[in-house]
Amino acid sequence: MDSEKDYSQFLMKLVVDTIIIYIAWFASYFLRFYVIPGGIGEPINIFAPMSVLVWVLFLYFLNHNRLYRVAPSLTWQTEIQLLLYSSVQVFLTLTVILYYLYGRRVSRLTIALFMVVVSILLIIERVVINRRLVRLRASGKIAKRVLLVGYGDGVARYIDEVVAHPENGFQIVGQYDAHHHGDKRYVQFDGTLEDVLATARPQIIVIGYPTAARIEEKAMIARCYDLIQRVLVIPDLPYSMIGSKILDFHSIPVMQLNDVSITFFQRIGKRLLDFSLTLVGTIMISPLLLLLAILVKISSPGPVLYKQKRVTMDGKEFMMLKFRSMADRPPGEEDGKWTTKDDPRITPFGKFIRRTSLDELPQVFNVLRGEMSLIGPRPERPELVKKFIHEIPGYQLRHKVKAGITGWAQVNGYRGDTSLEGRIEYDLAYIKNWSFLLDFKIFVLTFVRGFINKNAY
Repeated sequence: MDSEKDYSQFLMKLVVDTIIIYIAWFASYFLRFYVIPGGIGEPINIFAPMSVLVWVLFLYFLNHNRLYRVAPSLTWQTEIQLLLYSSVQVFLTLTVILYYLYGRRVSRLTIALFMVVVSILLIIERVVINRRLVRLRASGKIAKRVLLVGYGDGVARYIDEVVAHPENGFQIVGQYDAHHHGDKRYVQFDGTLEDVLATARPQIIVIGYPTAARIEEKAMIARCYDLIQRVLVIPDLPYSMIGSKILDFHSIPVMQLNDVSITFFQRIGKRLLDFSLTLVGTIMISPLLLLLAILVKISSPGPVLYKQKRVTMDGKEFMMLKFRSMADRPPGEEDGKWTTKDDPRITPFGKFIRRTSLDELPQVFNVLRGEMSLIGPRPERPELVKKFIHEIPGYQLRHKVKAGITGWAQVNGYRGDTSLEGRIEYDLAYIKNWSFLLDFKIFVLTFVRGFINKNAY
């Protein structure tokens, strides 16, 4: 722990979690045997000893899943996911242990009730505690004192993030060794490092230098290595790089630059959700699909569907489906031409379905075939992908996940004839911060503001 305040926060969560676990356990016992019809009261002495096992399991998995870390390193979406994940781990472990200890004598309904009750209570508890901590951090009452050492783009970005997010609880007390490149909002310290530490009294030291000052950076890291303060180093990397993290390879620090946070099991979960939701949705909108197909067919000569080669995860190519919205033309003719406002190739009915995004609906079949996801970066043509990879830093990282029918860039206005760089920035932010809750948010926002767009033509 960095301070007594850190220990107090940890202890508060531990005590409140303990109270909630015991309340949920005995409340579930009472509901099962004394409230739900048909329940036959069983001796409490069977369930009371189990509460200790439940408590130990919960504390172990909560700690294992980083939920007792004091530093605000988790988003609220991630924290809720980890709480639910911990509950599932406890449920599976508890079920196995109780089966071997008690056989079928333990009420499975009681265990199920407990998991529901405790999960809800833990989520409510963390929301309340975190809101309180956010207010305290933003006010500076429990903020960490940070000394910046060095200068450059990395330090400037760090300052911007600290200023933009006071709820994270970091307070910059000054800057040292900035060589007249320091931020004028903060005290610029001179003298020896020891004198600066005695004056500023930082809890965290953040070191960052441009690549040209690598020798200075190495010397400063060596000087700060054995200090009692926590020391962080900002590498001089392009801003577009995502998923960077330090790995320990036999005591050798190795930086991984482009790791994506979506795990194997999360990919399976995302695929199952994609398939089940899309299957149900396709059945529900099948009359609309049939109506649109008929209207496309009678509005202009040519096929109902338009197929075009696009690129999805890992650079794989597939044929993306759309309702045809343009006059039929020979294969390959003007395929690479961008669509513009009042484009003469667009049919009258095609203009309507493009403006309302109804032309995208056949992509539900791409999702069912596993070529696309409901949510993800929009797919692009192979020839444009090859072009953009060399022109836009980070563009290839979009293909770390499956292409989607809708995405974070689209619900934020980057659709059609808009800034490609802005679109890429939102796509990379989606990949970096992916969660099931973020997918749900994008799904909802698509219905709120994503169907009709002024840039869709």
